[in-house]
Amino acid sequence: MVVVGAGVAGLTAARHLAATCEVVVVDKGRGVGGRLATRRVGEATVDHGAQFITTHTAEFAATMESWVHAGVAQPWFRGRVGPDGCLDPDGHTRYRGVASMNDIAKHLAKGVDVRVATRVVGFEAVAEGWRVSLEDHTALLADGLVVTTPVPQALELLEASGIGLGAMDAAALEAISYEPCLAVLAVLEGPAGLPEPGAIDPAHGPIDWMADNYTKGVSAVSAVTLHATAAFSSKYWNERDAVIIDELVGAAGLSVRPNAGLVQVHRWRYARPTTVHPDRSLVAKDLPPLVFAGDAFGGAKVEGAARSGRAAAEALAARLDAEGGGADDVGAAQQRP
Repeated sequence: MVVVGAGVAGLTAARHLAATCEVVVVDKGRGVGGRLATRRVGEATVDHGAQFITTHTAEFAATMESWVHAGVAQPWFRGRVGPDGCLDPDGHTRYRGVASMNDIAKHLAKGVDVRVATRVVGFEAVAEGWRVSLEDHTALLADGLVVTTPVPQALELLEASGIGLGAMDAAALEAISYEPCLAVLAVLEGPAGLPEPGAIDPAHGPIDWMADNYTKGVSAVSAVTLHATAAFSSKYWNERDAVIIDELVGAAGLSVRPNAGLVQVHRWRYARPTTVHPDRSLVAKDLPPLVFAGDAFGGAKVEGAARSGRAAAEALAARLDAEGGGADDVGAAQQRP
């Protein structure tokens, strides 16, 4: 099998499929995790994607407990943090990565054949199932595919490959939409001044979320993550980094200045799904085994991505089993020039 995308959905799908077949996960990024993203900025460690994880189902609560038991996740705070930093403890526990959010993804990737910095450039339906062409002019042959990239990217790749979806499948995928998010990562010259637990959820203005990674417990020095609202992100998407930094740092009202040269901008084009597919995965009709999954299927956030990845693995295994592949012949991925 080939899984495209090494975020939570892709890694979860791969771990479930690996119980019965060979799996290769490919991702164009330099590391695993997708929006479970962490970056080093100077001496700081900055979570700049998903800031925490919540659980709403018994299934995912068990998964989270396994991550806590493995030592890669722990409770951060419970309830909602307000615009003034005050905490309302009535609500779900917010979990964070012990070392960083990305460490959870690295944990999921253990024991899985993951190939990062590997860009897929095309798909071709062949007798074996799928030929997945890579940018380095090699290819993978696979019985089945799970595609967990943001849906617009998946559709672009299918179109470039000349792969036509059925009308209903195409309409379902094209209905999915996302909103963007601009993130500013800033190392500070001193304490950020954010109250415990180190986060503020503003009610107004251009900032949707701000957190101090030092108070959060993942950074050795004070460094903030500023997530812009979708409206600000859309308006300023093509602006220079310096303009975005000035606007968001100015709106943050930090007690100290950012350290010159240690401020960065990250653009999340597909930050949050705003229109999701009702099911946890979509199995393409009238094509070799192909399943779409991700946080835009059945429920957003990390929990939605994890549950979608598992559903995709189960759907792909069921499809192959229905076509005559037994438990020992669910599929393999093979390298080809």
